[in-house]
Amino acid sequence: MPLGGPPRKFKRLFLAADLHGSEVVFRKMLSVADFYEADALLIGGDLTAKTIAPIIRQPDGRYRTRLAGNVYENLAESELPPLEATIANSGQYPYRVSEDEYEGLKADPKRIDGLFTQLMISQIHRWTDMAERHLAPRNVPLYWIGGNDDKPEALAEAQSTPHVRYVDEQVVPFDDDHELLGFGWTNISPWKTPRELPEDQLAARFERVMNRLHDPRRAIYLTHSPPFRTGLDTAPKLDTSTDPPRPVTQGGQEVLIPVGSTALRHAIEETQPLVGLHGHIHETRNATKLGRSVLVDPGSEYTSGSLRGAIVNLQRDRVLSYQFTTG
Repeated sequence: MPLGGPPRKFKRLFLAADLHGSEVVFRKMLSVADFYEADALLIGGDLTAKTIAPIIRQPDGRYRTRLAGNVYENLAESELPPLEATIANSGQYPYRVSEDEYEGLKADPKRIDGLFTQLMISQIHRWTDMAERHLAPRNVPLYWIGGNDDKPEALAEAQSTPHVRYVDEQVVPFDDDHELLGFGWTNISPWKTPRELPEDQLAARFERVMNRLHDPRRAIYLTHSPPFRTGLDTAPKLDTSTDPPRPVTQGGQEVLIPVGSTALRHAIEETQPLVGLHGHIHETRNATKLGRSVLVDPGSEYTSGSLRGAIVNLQRDRVLSYQFTTG
């Protein structure tokens, strides 16, 4: 709510996406409720981290680990907390483990996968509790969805609270004038992530959610994937013959192509929601219109601990204004 003065005649939304487990970026996200006097916060998917950073206890009780290509060895336990904080801020899960346990995990991919899922679940629960404590006194809601990198098994454990609302594949009331549609699945990518589908399957899955809307023209679409060829989906073309895929270059420059969803573009063209809020493409920070629908993607710089966001001021029947932020 605005701090003093007459009530605003619009709702102020703050959008971010692709936090990928960064602790510092999530804390910054919560702080914008006050800093920008936001009426609602929204996270457009990819909440959880991409990797585990093992911190290995040696037989002599000292520790070693790697961070950003650097090796840290002969560490005392008292030296670990600041290093663990740096790892967590960079979007990884620090995990202390004995050398024997580490070798056992390396030999068993299923154990690694199970551990990764549990760390995701733990973070989702912890962040939900943190956000509820912070936002409840301010009466500011946070709406969030998963993304293509968030494992379905982890998202299945997400729980909503009075002020933290998990809305993936849901339609929920947003205020007296608007509904919010959340959808975190994406079209196929070269990365073979957990929550991506061919366009025909994506279209069918999205339509099942979209059909629950009462009035799409006053809806807010919160989708992880941006629609195809809108300027919100420009990313490097990747050579999938390598593992991992690497950017294709021409004349010393990366080749850029649209990589968004044709299914979501068609759905937005057909239903013309008031606004589309998107993520997924870290390199892109842009806004455009598709028909009457205003589309916004703030991009992401989570690895540097920077929160890229977008303020969207929303009236009953139009987007009053939008502004990109970095902090």
